[in-house]
Amino acid sequence: MQNLKTIRLVIIRTQELGESDKLITGYSREKGKLQLLAKGAQRSLKRFVNKLELFSCLTVQYNDKYRLPIINWAELIDSFLPLRQHYSSYTAAILVCEHLYYWMTADDGDEELFNCLLWFLKELARQPTQGSQLLVLFLSKFYDRLGYRPDLTACAVCGKLDNTAAPFAFRTGHGTIICRRCYVERGAIPLALPTIKLLSLAFELPVKKLSRLKLNTQACREALNLFRCYGRYLLDRDMQAWQTLSTAGEGSLPYNG
Repeated sequence: MQNLKTIRLVIIRTQELGESDKLITGYSREKGKLQLLAKGAQRSLKRFVNKLELFSCLTVQYNDKYRLPIINWAELIDSFLPLRQHYSSYTAAILVCEHLYYWMTADDGDEELFNCLLWFLKELARQPTQGSQLLVLFLSKFYDRLGYRPDLTACAVCGKLDNTAAPFAFRTGHGTIICRRCYVERGAIPLALPTIKLLSLAFELPVKKLSRLKLNTQACREALNLFRCYGRYLLDRDMQAWQTLSTAGEGSLPYNG
């Protein structure tokens, strides 16, 4: 029985294996990214019914004596069903899952990031039309926890951060901002001063207080474009869900990558 483990996780990817099995990738507080095999999940009418779906939060018991741990049973905590009923909220949740899938590794658990993931899913299920704003807030915490918080304190050249130096631009290769007086580069991402201030607050606020921040359409577009380009630079790939998001009613993202 020492090989049996019980853990709570959120499903971030599913894959069919053969005619009856499923490969489940989840993100957990303790283990980080975790891949598990659900034997017979495609055929079972009782054992896993409506449990092994994207975004679902589960408690699972698994046997880790195999190379690919096998799920014994799963108990559904929350399916976040509204996310599957609104296209833009679905694509926003898919994008968050892609970030966790490509960035996180096994045995790389992070309690604050896991709590932020649950906060994001709960808020998105409650406010399915606020996908852009919630994405900005989640990604602010995500990159901060990874150790890649953009430096938005002031212009990296002259040290100014006020209206006289606005507008600013974000340099993906440096992770810093630069003001209009010092700006000499092509391809930097436009960033208004109000957007910079809102993002700076998002980095500092605890997860339970993130809902206090309100971003207008321009701030959401600028911030999402920043995270898309910055993430592509760091990861050396552009996630597919970004393109889907731009056609999902959240507004076209002016990709400068």
